Amino acid sequence: MTTTLRLLVAVAISGSATSPAADLAREIEVLEEVVITATPLRKAALLTAQPVFALSGESLLRARAASLGETLASQPGLSASSFGPLASRPIIRGQGGLRVQTYQDGADTLDAAALSDDHAVTLDPLLAERIEVVRGPAALMFGNAAAAGAINVITPRIPIERLEQTLQGGLEVRADSAALERAMIGQLAARLGDHLQLHVDAHQQRSADLHIPGFAWSSTARADAIAAGEPVDLSRGRLVNSAGEADGGGAGLAWVGERQRFGVSSSRYDSEYGLPGLGEEAGEPPDIRLRMTQRREDFSGEWQPASGAVTVLRLRASRNDYQHVELEPTGDVGTRYAQLGTELRLSGEHGDAIGTANGSRGAFGIQVRKLDFDAEGEEAFLPPSVTRNAGLFLFEEREFGALTLEAGARYEYQTVLDYADDSFSASLGAVWSMREDLSLSLQLASTERHPTATELYAEGPHVAVRRYEIGDASLGTETGRSIDLGVRWNTADAYAAISVFITDYRDYLYAKPSVVPDDLDTEGLSLVRYVAGDARFTGVELEWSRPRLLQTAVGALGLRVFGDLVRAADGAGEPLPFIPPHRLGAALSLDGKTVGIGLEAIWHDDQTRVAAAERSTLGYTMLNLELSLRPRIAGRPVLLFIRGSNLLDEEARRHTSALKDYAPLAGRAVSASLRWTF
Repeated sequence: MTTTLRLLVAVAISGSATSPAADLAREIEVLEEVVITATPLRKAALLTAQPVFALSGESLLRARAASLGETLASQPGLSASSFGPLASRPIIRGQGGLRVQTYQDGADTLDAAALSDDHAVTLDPLLAERIEVVRGPAALMFGNAAAAGAINVITPRIPIERLEQTLQGGLEVRADSAALERAMIGQLAARLGDHLQLHVDAHQQRSADLHIPGFAWSSTARADAIAAGEPVDLSRGRLVNSAGEADGGGAGLAWVGERQRFGVSSSRYDSEYGLPGLGEEAGEPPDIRLRMTQRREDFSGEWQPASGAVTVLRLRASRNDYQHVELEPTGDVGTRYAQLGTELRLSGEHGDAIGTANGSRGAFGIQVRKLDFDAEGEEAFLPPSVTRNAGLFLFEEREFGALTLEAGARYEYQTVLDYADDSFSASLGAVWSMREDLSLSLQLASTERHPTATELYAEGPHVAVRRYEIGDASLGTETGRSIDLGVRWNTADAYAAISVFITDYRDYLYAKPSVVPDDLDTEGLSLVRYVAGDARFTGVELEWSRPRLLQTAVGALGLRVFGDLVRAADGAGEPLPFIPPHRLGAALSLDGKTVGIGLEAIWHDDQTRVAAAERSTLGYTMLNLELSLRPRIAGRPVLLFIRGSNLLDEEARRHTSALKDYAPLAGRAVSASLRWTF
């Protein structure tokens, strides 16, 4: 444990002394008051046409895992890639990687996670106070790369929100038997006089190889290798070379006034983890490791004029120095990736004073970003490149009684090597409050997405994901047209929501599994080519919860039901690759005064709608049991959460993972989290 971590004794996040059911009830009651900063006008989730939600409080504590992808994987409309305990990225409505942007406090993470599933997102979920998710196009706020959605992780690192106490903080620890994980984070925040505020934090995480139920390789992969006369990995019981560790910390200082507030922070993130699934079939020994370092600086400022058309101006700036190396079994560096990223966003909001009719509001802004990427080594499948983006956006809304109309547009220009082009995205939305507790939302969006350096210029073996990638420098912008219809019902003791979406793409860019030609040596790896073509995504997400369904002598019995499905096909009607299967879940909770108990089951269907040269995936059911306890330590509330996961010890493989046939999810395991605040 680091010296800094020993000194820190607080987690500066709001503690909750409630059970799962009571916590859910509280979240339902305040749902309309929770401001989603990932929306243009920072509105509550129920008041915007965009399908958004936030995970916070005890719900976030229960969902927390070693990576951002695993933390969100069970939420409606979301899945995750799977590359061991530390490397897992979120997938939204069947799309991930280059189409899902990850943000920290409203600024791009600026790491290289989107380039490949084996690159971890440089955010520790233990640091999150709230995680906001935009399901569907988020290009207006976050740029053309957020064509499928965006994840915004809210942290306390820039302490520009006025602290309630002179000194506050806490400590959170976590352990998990699946990979013998041990994790801890400490945070401390203090007011230094009338205006200055300080925040410091440190975190540490260690995990061993992941425990799995059965063979690492699927039965299909083993059979195919035997039939082809190739070596077979017969390891079982654990996912070889999936162990990892991560350390980091940060400090922030802010000045908070009545109408102005601004702050800065500096942070670091270091990790090292193995790349599982690389057996002899891929031509590599199974002990290649990835070592990552990141140094980041952030600035956030806000000014509220006393009068005039503009009600608030915000400035957000970030600089991120990221690099990682892939270590050979000898300890030598095989491949090195480095990226220096910078981003600047100036945005504002206006009210009626700008000259619009009563009931009108708007947001506007400019965003510039630069990514200076370099790669060298025997597996550098991408050339060095500098990607520059500059965007302008405008968003307006107007109320007509119970009806609120929204409209927005964004213009963006991108250059990378010999590619240069502009894009235009726009949206129209409406929210109709049919009753005080019932609303109907509709959003139409048109988005254009530029190809990335990977899609344009990839050429060579990408051993970590067991494939040989070939880009196409002639690719142009991708155009998507989407419609999203949602119904939301919210009362004092129940919540229900259903969302249906359709997205049609022209020149949809994706990695298509292909047959290896005789004149190409892929070194035993499968071949994918980045291609463009028509595509359609359709799907539905639903959730219904009632935490006080029945009052018993022990406590309140609650029920939650949720599910999602997505279908994706190309212009010829053939399935697209890596699309998650249908999913349905239910959770029972019992809320007592000092103890909370929850039982959850999530069924994942078989995925047999697969692309050419793609294997199908068997379904599975995750059965989980939860226990919440609320003791007190030194007179302060403590929340102890214990969870039994995959109690049926099922072999579970995510179809969205490039390594689904070589790296399954964890088997039966027990995890525990403890949070103490003061």
